[in-house]
Amino acid sequence: MPKRTAMIGVLVAVVLVALSGSASAQSVDARFRADIERLLEVTRAAALGSQIATIASNNMIDAIRKAQPEVPERAVAIVKEVLSAEFERAFSGPDGIMAAIVDLYAKYFSHEEVKALLEFYNSPAGRKAIAVMPTLAQESAAAGNAWAMANMPKIASKVEQRLRAEGFVK
Repeated sequence: MPKRTAMIGVLVAVVLVALSGSASAQSVDARFRADIERLLEVTRAAALGSQIATIASNNMIDAIRKAQPEVPERAVAIVKEVLSAEFERAFSGPDGIMAAIVDLYAKYFSHEEVKALLEFYNSPAGRKAIAVMPTLAQESAAAGNAWAMANMPKIASKVEQRLRAEGFVK
């Protein structure tokens, strides 16, 4: 039983570490902030961010589950449910990360660029990009996962060879 509790703790810790970055707050003009918020709304960034975070955490949890099959399936399901709900809250709740994301957009885009992006995402091509992005992200994650599964033995062997050559592995 202590091993199961420790494993669940590891699952939660891995996900929390993955999400622990933060953006420094900066002063953003109110109109610029409003346009960035509108861009994030138009592009459904919160929903996509939540979906990508859930996919990534599910992939990590599934990999851990394969390595530690003694963890009960119900425990894994609970961890996934809680993380999914927390990701949703992180991207949509008042104490979430959207304010930090607005600051990041302000850091990398000018107000004119944000206006141009709004114009694009309100065009037919932009609306199509928004419509297919969740499916594209999910299928891209699946493709990346398949590639990793197919290539991980070869990559692990190369890492082991390099570590052995440097004297870290005997």
